[in-house]
Amino acid sequence: MTSPKARRQGFTLDERPLEIGVVFDDAEWTTWVFEDGHRIAAVASIEHATVEEGLARGSDVIGELIEASVADVLAGVVELPPRKS
Repeated sequence: MTSPKARRQGFTLDERPLEIGVVFDDAEWTTWVFEDGHRIAAVASIEHATVEEGLARGSDVIGELIEASVADVLAGVVELPPRKS
């Protein structure tokens, strides 16, 4: 498995090419929507301890978080800024 930090998933919304990527800080992992390499909206976060516990059980916690984040964006749960012209 690749590093969770390097994992991204591309998708299209209203002809807009987007990606979900994972960014982490001292407390948590956060999925972000990226457009043209720039973060445009935070989607979901998960604490480090939860990721570590899941990995210890053999779960793909980050993959599940990315999939759920893509689904939320496609369902309109996450508000995206207008596309820059």
